[in-house]
Amino acid sequence: MKDLDLQQIVARLSAIPHLNFGHYPTPIEELPRLRQALGKSPRIFAKRDDYAGPGFGGNKVRKLQYVLAQAVADQVEVVITAGSLKSNHARVTAALCAKLGLRCILVLNSPAVMFESLSPASLSLDEMFGAEIRRVSSSEERAPTMLTIAEQLRNEGRRALVIPLGASIPLGAIGFVLAVQEAQQQFAALGEQIDYVFHSSSSGGTQAGLIAGNQLFKLVNKQIIGVSSGDPAPSMTPEIAAIIRGVGEMLGLPSGFFDESVMVLDEYIGGGYGVPSKEGDAAIDLLARSEGLVLDPVYTGKAMAGLIDWIRKGRLSENENVLFWHTGGQLAIFYTPQERPRA
Repeated sequence: MKDLDLQQIVARLSAIPHLNFGHYPTPIEELPRLRQALGKSPRIFAKRDDYAGPGFGGNKVRKLQYVLAQAVADQVEVVITAGSLKSNHARVTAALCAKLGLRCILVLNSPAVMFESLSPASLSLDEMFGAEIRRVSSSEERAPTMLTIAEQLRNEGRRALVIPLGASIPLGAIGFVLAVQEAQQQFAALGEQIDYVFHSSSSGGTQAGLIAGNQLFKLVNKQIIGVSSGDPAPSMTPEIAAIIRGVGEMLGLPSGFFDESVMVLDEYIGGGYGVPSKEGDAAIDLLARSEGLVLDPVYTGKAMAGLIDWIRKGRLSENENVLFWHTGGQLAIFYTPQERPRA
């Protein structure tokens, strides 16, 4: 790619409207005590997107800053999205809608793990942010329910926007294209290069943005590796590739500009989405005790389990540098009483 071409692409990226609610750049931290605990290990860094801002942060802030900026431009009155009762995406959507003064409707199904008389902390925050909760019995019911609600609102003359799961659409992925530029600049300032990125992958927008961004800004020398939180890799990779393709179309790039190769590891799912795994729980404990860094059992614990397994199997060498992209989600650990005291 010629420098002039990259300058043109950066100009197009910069021209896409976005909100300024996130706290960027998020920090880069090296994890030397984790490396010591693992023995023959590469150097390990963490990109702390759990510090990203509203709604207790996480990777969804980067995506929603673009999706909701378009909603504001389109004079949307009601935002509708979906997830489980523990959903990070739903929580951050509710927080940002509160900041924008938008009505927010969340279509939520019960997670795989619940406790009698306790509510997931994310659900409590959804309600605190003023979101309206519509419960459904399964994940399959979410999308049609969102469309039904949107149609009802439009028939009432309201401007409604349905945001797909995780804001994993090309516009949302743009947030992670630019996140790669942010990280590349941070590592350039440190005089370091990154060989691999490990991160949790689910609805695909984060991984699509990282892959497209890496081809523009050259953060990673070898591979971006998504670790599935629940779905099999063959069902995820075509969806991620389609988002990458959509990013290229948004930027006016020629067909085939981006290499759409995607690597997803699905060996660390355990019992399924939202079900803690033995390996994930061990990774959570190790990171907490070695680095004071908190992961979650749904996403980042399983992603770190994948990274640790690769290190222990010798698939990563001592002279390589690995970046663990912390996508947030720690609130999945916490629950609140179903009936909270009110002032």
